[in-house]
Amino acid sequence: MARAAAILELAFLCLASGAQAEDGNSAFRFFDRLCLSRGPDYERTATTAGTNGWLPLPTETLIGLAPLESPEAVKGWAVSGNDLPQRMILAVSKHTLNGKPVYACTIVAFGINSTEFEKAFLERTDGEVIQQVRGATHVHKLYNVVLSGRRELVTLTVRVGSDGADDLMASSIAEAELQN
Repeated sequence: MARAAAILELAFLCLASGAQAEDGNSAFRFFDRLCLSRGPDYERTATTAGTNGWLPLPTETLIGLAPLESPEAVKGWAVSGNDLPQRMILAVSKHTLNGKPVYACTIVAFGINSTEFEKAFLERTDGEVIQQVRGATHVHKLYNVVLSGRRELVTLTVRVGSDGADDLMASSIAEAELQN
């Protein structure tokens, strides 16, 4: 329930800012660039956000966006810029899973074509669905993806019955690649 409340609060932020319906390919390119292609990275994402001047969001509104329970740390931003399709929410989180450090990177996009997003994702990754939960209003899919020899889990949560102006949440989860 906390996750739904956080998403609704973030949705209000985006919708109040005048976000327009956008194509899913642009939103996927953003997700790929920030979360997927090099894997999620807490510090790299925070540095990118600072460099771009994205608006930091309060931690309490971001906790529900972390795809794993009990994040050790979470940061997030309202994302906007000339090279971006629309305003979105970007969040990164740190976790420990089975004694190993794990990072997650999540985007929330509003008013996009989620079918186009998922198609671009599958063309890029050839991801394999390992779990799918269908609710009355949303479908949550968990994919196993291997990119550049690195295994990631990707979650997509989309509305049932896409109408071309959907809300979407996508997360990439991977073991942290720590620098020595």
